Amino acid sequence: MIDFRRSGDRFRTESPGITTWHCFSSGAHYDPANLSFGPLVACDEHLLDPGAGFSAHPHARVELVSWVLEGGLAHDDAAGRSTVITPGRAQYQLAGTGIRHTERNDSRAEPLRFVQMWLTTDEDVPEYDICAPPVNLSAGTFDVLRRCRGTRLTAPLVHLYVAAGNFHVAGRDLRTGDSVRASDAPVEIDGDGQLLVVSGATDTWHSPGWSAKTRSAR
Repeated sequence: MIDFRRSGDRFRTESPGITTWHCFSSGAHYDPANLSFGPLVACDEHLLDPGAGFSAHPHARVELVSWVLEGGLAHDDAAGRSTVITPGRAQYQLAGTGIRHTERNDSRAEPLRFVQMWLTTDEDVPEYDICAPPVNLSAGTFDVLRRCRGTRLTAPLVHLYVAAGNFHVAGRDLRTGDSVRASDAPVEIDGDGQLLVVSGATDTWHSPGWSAKTRSAR
């Protein structure tokens, strides 16, 4: 089964200096038919004005992958880390039983654009890393495809998000903001840009006991 989702169907949240587009239910945007895809419960694209950001907030029982498209993402957490993530490297955070951090645009002159994905997990011990894709997840892999010519993905469960460029996926033309959810179906891909891929196996990608009503925009 292959489910195509268009950019215009995403939920949108506006707050001072921040615009966010959500692929899944989030905060006031509640859709009981769109809570998750396996453990993936968030695929959010954020646009932050210069100097704007998210104040200190907690996470627990999720792992987060942040991929910067434009600008620099400044990250500070309760463990004392202070980093700036730039295009080309992913930030990985395993929240475990609990973490607390802030995220903001590192620039006072240029906007920041990044995508962040959340996946539920039962892992207890927090982890942190900044690395080039692919990134190993608790129950799968995060990767970025830039140039595809007859690329074929065969994982049992695959989520694709077009972060930039144009791609032809399983017979459909996709543009920035479009996404695909494929289960038990090979996916043929052509195109150029940045295609964010989260994949996993059906025995580990179970439907989590999670409610989008408890999730805010962050």
